Amino acid sequence: MKKIVYIIPGFGESHERQKGYERVAGFFKEQGITPIHIEINWHIKKPHQFEYWKEQFLKKYKRPKNAKVYVLGFSFGAVIAFLAEPKTRPDGLILCSLSPYFIEDQAKLPKAWLKWYKKNIKGSDYSFVDLASRIRSKTFLVMGDKEPSVVGKRVRAAKRIIKKSSLFIARGAKHNISEKEYLKGVKRVIEKL
Repeated sequence: MKKIVYIIPGFGESHERQKGYERVAGFFKEQGITPIHIEINWHIKKPHQFEYWKEQFLKKYKRPKNAKVYVLGFSFGAVIAFLAEPKTRPDGLILCSLSPYFIEDQAKLPKAWLKWYKKNIKGSDYSFVDLASRIRSKTFLVMGDKEPSVVGKRVRAAKRIIKKSSLFIARGAKHNISEKEYLKGVKRVIEKL
C-alpha cells in the first residue's frame, strides 16, 4: 500500500531554508512513507489569513486511491493542518507545536504576540474547542518542553479534547523543528505510524 505524508512548514519557513524539514522527510522515508513538501506563500496576501493559507494547502492535497495519507504541520503549519482536517481526513495528523492563535488563546497571549497577531492576522477568529471536537483523524501532538507556556497550554488542551490523540514531549527542545532535540521527538512519532 502506498503511503504519503504532506509536510507543512511553520510561518515564513520552507524546507529549502530550514534543514529540519529535510530531516523529518528522511524519517518518513525510513518508514516507507513518501514525503511531499508543501510550500506556502506566506506573504502573498496581507493581512494574512489562515483561511487563505489553508486553501493553498488544499489545492496541493491529493489522496491517491488505496493509499495511507498523513499530514504533518509545524507551528502555523500545524494550524493549517488542523483547519484542513475536516476536508483531508488523513490516516494520521501530526501537529507539531500547534500555535496558540485561537479565540480561547487571545486573553493569554503575551502582549507582543497579541499585538503582532491583531496587526497581521485577519479573519481568523476560530474557536479551538469547537474545531478540536470535530477532529476524527488519529492525532499525534508534539511539543518541546522548553517552548513558551502558551504553546504548551494549547497543545495539552488539544490532547484533552481531540478524541484519538497522543502527546509526545521533546525533552530539551524549544520552538524549532530543526533542533536536534525536537527532531528526536518527531522521529519517535513517525516510528509509531
